[in-house]
Amino acid sequence: MNIKNSNIFNINEDSSGQRLDNFLIKKLKGIPKSLIYKFVRSGQVRVNKKRSKVSYRIKSNDIVRIPPNIHKNQFISKNVISDSASYIEYENDNFILVNKPSGIAVHGGTNQKTDFLSSLQLSLENDNLTLVHRLDKNTSGCLLIAKNYHTASDLGKIFSEREIKKKYYALLCGRLKKDIIEIESQITKDTHLRKMVISTDNGKDAYSKITLIKKFKDYSLVEIEIETGRTHQIRAHAASIGHPVAGDKKYITQEYNAKNKLIGLNRLFLHSFNLSFYFNEQYNFTIDLPDDLKEVLSKIENYV
Repeated sequence: MNIKNSNIFNINEDSSGQRLDNFLIKKLKGIPKSLIYKFVRSGQVRVNKKRSKVSYRIKSNDIVRIPPNIHKNQFISKNVISDSASYIEYENDNFILVNKPSGIAVHGGTNQKTDFLSSLQLSLENDNLTLVHRLDKNTSGCLLIAKNYHTASDLGKIFSEREIKKKYYALLCGRLKKDIIEIESQITKDTHLRKMVISTDNGKDAYSKITLIKKFKDYSLVEIEIETGRTHQIRAHAASIGHPVAGDKKYITQEYNAKNKLIGLNRLFLHSFNLSFYFNEQYNFTIDLPDDLKEVLSKIENYV
């Protein structure tokens, strides 16, 4: 059943026999496990209109009801509004460095009811907050936000003139044959495929440097440094060399969908861990991998 349209699951024979917590974790991908347990233990999850334990084994024809509107972006938005301090890594009079979670867009758009920036503006009561750069909805990590127009303009120039270092951790599908791969190409949007593609005659210049950190059986953990910040740059470049970012539903090959499930990967494995730039003084920010991605790496260790 599609949880976007309903908050009720009718259990069929295929789902019968699972523990309630395991069933909900699979269905509510992206929602923290701690929150799911909280919903069940507080009685917000009902089985056949009654409270239930997380260890309950669901049966065919059971009716499981979850709280309405439990979508990750809405959950994150409410968290940002109520506790923005937990997302702020650094703040001064000019800008804020936040640790953006995966699962929420950085700004509003078509069919986008909630976004990170608007939620932060509401929480801090500051409509002047402005994005200096962007991260994809499912990318986590370093996000720089200006607190006023002049700072936004000055930092924007630093980005446009490529006077900032941006580094990411990514898990790529397959085993890299080289320790360092440099990709320099033009990227353009294919409106038919609805994604970015490598072009030889038009598009915007893009440069990515991929450095191998560790090889696994079917994956490669890498550090990626980019000089440009094109839409889907890392995802398009990684896919162009036959090693798409793990968990990338837009650029990945079908054979890796099943493998990603085995290692518990329910999101794009792409994390912006470092921003370094000069703005009146030198700044160097580093944000460690989130726990969910660390957990994925620990599972992959069994397949080295």
